[in-house]
Amino acid sequence: MQNETLNVRPAEILDQRCFFLFLALLALLVALPFLSGTTHGPVILFVINITILLTAVAVVGRSRSMLVIAVILVLPAIVFRFLALESNLPGYLALTWGFNAAFYTYILANLLQYVLRRDVMTADKLYGAVAAYILVAVLWAYLHGVTQYFYPGAYAFGGTPKALDMTELIYFSFTTLATVGFGDITPALVHSRYLTVLEMVTGVMYVAILIARLTGVYPVLPKKS
Repeated sequence: MQNETLNVRPAEILDQRCFFLFLALLALLVALPFLSGTTHGPVILFVINITILLTAVAVVGRSRSMLVIAVILVLPAIVFRFLALESNLPGYLALTWGFNAAFYTYILANLLQYVLRRDVMTADKLYGAVAAYILVAVLWAYLHGVTQYFYPGAYAFGGTPKALDMTELIYFSFTTLATVGFGDITPALVHSRYLTVLEMVTGVMYVAILIARLTGVYPVLPKKS
């Protein structure tokens, strides 16, 4: 009996990949405001980001080819992030954000294919849907970060042009994706403005498509005569 239990556990863990990805993303959102600007904050956030990358690789690692592509995309992001921590050069940070954006795009494509597949709806799929929404926001945060690197002054904080850090970029991305727009951070150039418009469209489309898919999963109950 004990051997059977031990044999089941690895399979159960693999069936909850999206749940662990969701937990890693949630840890990032909770830790960001408390670790930003602290002495050891960048190192701890680096560890959390590595955890997110590894759990994301596990999510798409359902075949060997998918796993290889995910690893190829994630390795440069890890290397350049380490170089950015060591040198504090904005160029390495921009490269990190760019490779992270490419990696998250690939992860999202595979994750949404899994979540929106017409199949039995499971708890792991629901966690995957929530994780995908958070990943969309983080992906756009990286895109906004790359944009401000190539176009200085692309964003303004309180009306003053500023190079936003990742905490501010993720905050701005979530407010844009949810189309709430508090107005404290605003796009100041045409490039950042239209990137913001595209993110708004993405947020609206994601919710609409997800609701439509979830509605189609459940069969229509016959009317009682």
